[in-house]
Amino acid sequence: MGLAAVFLASAAAFAADDVAALKQLKAKEWTVPGLDMRMMLIPPGTFTMGSPANELARWEEETQHKVTIARPFYMAACECRQRDYYKLMLPADYDYDAWEYPRGPLHDGAAWRHKWHRGKFGVHNLKDYTYPIECVSWYGAMEFCRKLTELEKAAGRLPEGYVYRLPTEAEWEYACRAGTRGPFSFEGNYSKCYELQRYMYLGGGGWVKFGVGDTESDRKPNAWGLSDMHGNVYEWCLDWYAPYEKGPQTDPTGPQKGSEKVARGGGAVPWVSDDMLAWGMLPFVRSASRYGFEPETDHSVILGFRVVLAPQVAGGGK
Repeated sequence: MGLAAVFLASAAAFAADDVAALKQLKAKEWTVPGLDMRMMLIPPGTFTMGSPANELARWEEETQHKVTIARPFYMAACECRQRDYYKLMLPADYDYDAWEYPRGPLHDGAAWRHKWHRGKFGVHNLKDYTYPIECVSWYGAMEFCRKLTELEKAAGRLPEGYVYRLPTEAEWEYACRAGTRGPFSFEGNYSKCYELQRYMYLGGGGWVKFGVGDTESDRKPNAWGLSDMHGNVYEWCLDWYAPYEKGPQTDPTGPQKGSEKVARGGGAVPWVSDDMLAWGMLPFVRSASRYGFEPETDHSVILGFRVVLAPQVAGGGK
């Protein structure tokens, strides 16, 4: 049994609402009060970041290098859902019925479909949505994390030196791999759409994403309990996008400035219905795949985020 497995096994006895265990970084799961957001414990360890030269559909910039994640952290089991985002970011008396768009952050007005689509897509009570939040900028995601940190700090539920934030790129790939070394965090026939969609949502039937973290989703999580690390929506990371630094690294946070922020995991595309289109998605949804978006981007229907509860870091500057 490896160090990570031993670490997780030793944490398994604590309940998901055990504050003392959370603050000692010993609870295997933690559910954020009021948001029903499940956080999974990710053990420290060392892994090979990037992809080998012979990996299927790789990009040249995925140069392999050793990375150590020195301290445990918690990562949300699923992407931030619309109901999580709205509950924290909007006033309690917000008039949902007056909102004319079915998707996107309500308070920003950044939504991708006009009101006449409401009937077509059967949109009802938006604050109960289990779809991932999208049409949200990096700054919007950071503000969500800031507010969540503020609330949980006031409630006395944060481990010393830990905050809610976006994951670093290294934390994201480490958690996505969950000890695996191949193109994905699972084994299977990567050329077959039905194999891929056991673990990821690639699209189909338009741009509507499946619910995340709920019973209606039958997609399987990885070995550390994280769902939709491949596909569904891209996920903002803390780092500026840049070539990897050479040599082994410990808890890297990327450069201090840049023009684009890293996004990981790939996103869904409309009307995936055959193996060839799924095959064409492989460059974007692998464990090592990386992409960049300008941090102001607030109109992309394939771009969302998930949070971590992790050590406060100086990287990821605005």
